[in-house]
Amino acid sequence: FLFRTDTHSEKLRWISALAPPQGEVDFLEFPDAPQVQCIKTYKARENDELALEKADIVMVTQNSNDGWMEGVKLSDRERGWFPSEYVEHISSKQARQKNLKEEQRV
Repeated sequence: FLFRTDTHSEKLRWISALAPPQGEVDFLEFPDAPQVQCIKTYKARENDELALEKADIVMVTQNSNDGWMEGVKLSDRERGWFPSEYVEHISSKQARQKNLKEEQRV
């Protein structure tokens, strides 16, 4: 197959869509994975997008160079794409580890 896309995020989204289904994520296997926190609500517009509510924590699995991220919400393990302008990075390693431990308790 040969695909052409207009943006980097479209390319990554097609690659994700065509990849074999991924099993459930064990967050503790990725203790250093980047995390972001939602700063404003995002309503998903496409099937592969992730709806976000303020304060949701997402483990980032991919970044595009045009402002989109793919990730998995820690609260319900839902996976999808979302615009990076709706989140802020969690830079503290201690905070990221605390988020992972809290997710395991739920």
